[in-house]
Formats: sequence, structure tokens, C-alpha cells
Amino acid sequence: MMRMPFAYRAALAGFVAAFVLLHDAAPAAADTNPSIAVLDFSTRGLTANWWGQFEPGVAISDLVTDQLVNQHKFNVVERKKLDAVMDEHKLSAEGEVSPATMIQSGRLTGARYLVTGNVIQFDRTGQSGGAAGSFIGGLAGAVVGGVKSERVTLKVQVHIVDTTTGSIVQSFAGEKTQTGTSWGAGGFAGLGAGGYGNETFTNSTMGHLINDEALEIAGKLDPSQFSSAPAAAAISGRVIASDSGGIILNIGSAKGVQSGMFFDVMKVREIKDPDSGKMLSVSSSTGKVQITQVNADSAVATRVAGVVTVGEKVQSEQ
Repeated sequence: MMRMPFAYRAALAGFVAAFVLLHDAAPAAADTNPSIAVLDFSTRGLTANWWGQFEPGVAISDLVTDQLVNQHKFNVVERKKLDAVMDEHKLSAEGEVSPATMIQSGRLTGARYLVTGNVIQFDRTGQSGGAAGSFIGGLAGAVVGGVKSERVTLKVQVHIVDTTTGSIVQSFAGEKTQTGTSWGAGGFAGLGAGGYGNETFTNSTMGHLINDEALEIAGKLDPSQFSSAPAAAAISGRVIASDSGGIILNIGSAKGVQSGMFFDVMKVREIKDPDSGKMLSVSSSTGKVQITQVNADSAVATRVAGVVTVGEKVQSEQ
């Protein structure tokens, strides 16, 4: 059998070694990236509705998510997974949500940071130029004579929230303006979360405007300024009293409890394994409570569902 020259074999071995190192390093790098999720941007407060059933806040969230994924600098929670988790636990996935919801969202999705925002302006702010037909003669000019170029302005306010504390760690505004003749958004109505990343939308006039803003938002997020530590772990405590004044838990703000949070009430049973002889702990949910008042070392809750018994364990929703 013909042997390869030594220099060739050495070069090939070096290439293989480098490939293996790069292949192994990629997952490690991804593990050190901060975890992040993007909520739907809120459109509450907008007075106009010229865009009909189109969802500008959802579209921005979709395209910001896509931009963050393409940067490979964050571990990004998939949009459909985020919405499924939020829907399952009846949490708001749009815009202005409470710190307690932020913290709970982080625990449920594994996202250390949430991108939230508000669309504070989305207006057709003026028209420029004359009718397009004035530049086209004959029959063709008569057909398109009514087409005018319109300018649309999109302005947003963005917050980045640390889900371990509910505090805002970065805040900024963004504004983009684009001029076009085809702003019809009817064809993009009702696409829902994850539906606006398709080429048909991103190549449209509306898509260009939204994507330009999404690109700017993603570009302002510097992963070196964020911690790669995971979202906060579940909070556990116990029901220590229950009366007309509410359900009292032995955990409070010192443990990260905030008003509005939900806790599962857990019944723990000890069962002996007949094979090993070991005692096994089995937990099952018997009810659910919501925090209404928080002190440093205790909290008051109300029953949302099921049965709540003094002495039972409580755990923040997972």
C-alpha cells in the first residue's frame, strides 16, 4: 500500500485535531452565553389602527429573536416554546408585565434575561412626491396614477429585565422611518408568534421597516454586560398558618418572593421501596396560591385552586 508523505500526514493530522477542538468548543461556548427570551412588544396606547389585523408587536419580537439567534451570542428561547409556557401558566407574554411575572417567566423558560418593549409610535406620518402616474405616460400612467409614496415611522422603547431580580438592566429607545408605496398589512394578519420570520414578510416594505428596527435592537444588546448564570432556582417554603387573614408562608422577599407570584402546594409522602428497603419521597400538587403581600421572612397568599393545608410544602411554579 502506498504511504502518504510525512508532511501531508502531519498536515492532515493537524487539520483533524483542529476540527475536533472547534467542534467540541462550540457547545461549550454556547453554554457560557447568557440565556434570553423576547416577549411580544406591547401596542397598548397606540391611537391609530391603520395596519388592521397585522400585529406589529409580535412581528418585532419575532425578528428580534431571529437576529439574536443569528448573532450566536445568546442562548435564545424559541418563540413558540416561550408562548406555550406563558399560555400554560396564564402569564402575559406582551410588553408591560410585573416584576413577579418576569421572575416567574425566567424560572419557567430558563431565560436569565427578558427583552420587553412598547411600540410608542407607528404612524403614517406624511406623503411625499406626486402621484406615480405623473412620471408614466399613456395608459400605464392612467392605471397607476393614484399611487402615492407614504412615510411610516416606527418608534419603540426597549427594556432588558434580569429575571432573577425583576430589575431593568438596560433601557433604550429606537426609531426607524421608511418610505414606500405598498404598506398594506392585510396579507400578514394573524401570523402569530414565530410566523413573521418568513421571506415573504421580511422582503415586503413593512418587513424591511420592522427588520431594520429589530436589527438595531439586537445590535444594542452586549452579551459581555450580562451574566451567563442561569435563571433563579425554584423557591420553596411551607404553609405555617391559614385563617381569615389569608394563607401565611414562611418565606418572603429575602428568598426572592414577590407579590403576584404563584406557588404550588405540595403534599409529600414517604413510601418504603420493597426492593431496596429505602424510604422514597413522593410529591404531588394539591393546590395553588398567589402571593398578595410580602414581608422580609414571610408572605400572605390567597388560594387559587385546590386544597391548602397547614404544614404542607409550597414551591414556586416550574
